[in-house]
Amino acid sequence: MNNLLFDYPITDTKIQIGDRQIKLTIVDDPDRFLDTLSREDCDGRLYLPYWTYLWESAIGLARHVSELGNTIAGQRILEIGCGFGLAGIVASQVGAEVVFSDFEYDAIVFAKHNAQQNGMRSADYVQMDWNTPCFQSQFDVILASDVIYEEQNWHPVIDLLKNYLKPDGIALFSEPNRKNAGGFFKDIRKNGFTFEKSTCVVTLDNKERQVNLYTIQRN
Repeated sequence: MNNLLFDYPITDTKIQIGDRQIKLTIVDDPDRFLDTLSREDCDGRLYLPYWTYLWESAIGLARHVSELGNTIAGQRILEIGCGFGLAGIVASQVGAEVVFSDFEYDAIVFAKHNAQQNGMRSADYVQMDWNTPCFQSQFDVILASDVIYEEQNWHPVIDLLKNYLKPDGIALFSEPNRKNAGGFFKDIRKNGFTFEKSTCVVTLDNKERQVNLYTIQRN
């Protein structure tokens, strides 16, 4: 286990995704890090340690990926804001080639550990700010769970889709029915994309929450 993980109180949990049981090492009691890990950059952008939480949206997205199964086998997939890596792990298990990316180095460490303890031996891990992506090629699928909660992220994420999603590729997004999500998807349409929406219910910590799932394609 990477020594960095011991900088955090950690716990192991198992998430049932279809007929798969995914073991995740996650941060225990992440609320304690909201103050100590929050920071602003030189442009006044606030970075909060949301990666330390396991979100319902990640579980909903992982389920959707699992349901797609063989249709994404062999495809090259990028997960942005990967956090603990759940959706990317499931994508790898159905046969995709996965690149995990996150702004936070510590999230990448957790994602890599989780991928390896679920049997993944071949994947790429990239610390990346989506304001300045660093890829040289495009992807068949881009995965993102709950990355559009702040309006400042909308246009960088849309630009990333425009530049790094293949012409016939799809992006799979999930979000927990946030009120401002409609604004993001209006901007998606304005930038040459279309989408289909579905919903599911995810139970986490004995609480049920609706998760919206979006399949995004070029218009």
